[in-house]
Amino acid sequence: EFLKVGSSKPEKTDVRVIAATNVNLPFAVSQGKFREDLFYRLNALQISVPSLRDRKEDIYLLFRKFSSDFSEKYGMRKVNLSLEAISALTRYRWPGNVRQLKNIAETVTAIESRPLSSGQDRIEIDLDTLRKYLPDENDSLLPAMCPPPTAGSGSISENDRQMFIKALLDLKQK
Repeated sequence: EFLKVGSSKPEKTDVRVIAATNVNLPFAVSQGKFREDLFYRLNALQISVPSLRDRKEDIYLLFRKFSSDFSEKYGMRKVNLSLEAISALTRYRWPGNVRQLKNIAETVTAIESRPLSSGQDRIEIDLDTLRKYLPDENDSLLPAMCPPPTAGSGSISENDRQMFIKALLDLKQK
């Protein structure tokens, strides 16, 4: 039950909380770094999802899904990868997990694909082209070195991100 601000009438609601973490919560509880009572309130049903590097068979499927969604949204040709590119994609260790894979799939599609035309609806990406978008694991985990965010700054909003992608696609067409 809760009271709306300015109201004296109690209202009822029924909610479910879905929470995710990459922290070993039982260990954090034992170290006093996570509240035990909160752990037991949240710990009704556990679903463990292994990291992407432990699910290599999903990497190319997810890449195709993300690339297909992006190409459909922006009217671009779908991206196919050569066998060598698929192999490189599955060998990469994906420190950024699924979010990193999604961003790379969208970047490859936005930059390497072309608008749909009557004769072609797909474009093939070879290993050398894909390598341009996979960070060199020997140098840095990041695809580009950026200064750290300053206080008060954060990631860009989804709206700004969509405008940025649209601007890139418009520039590419010109």
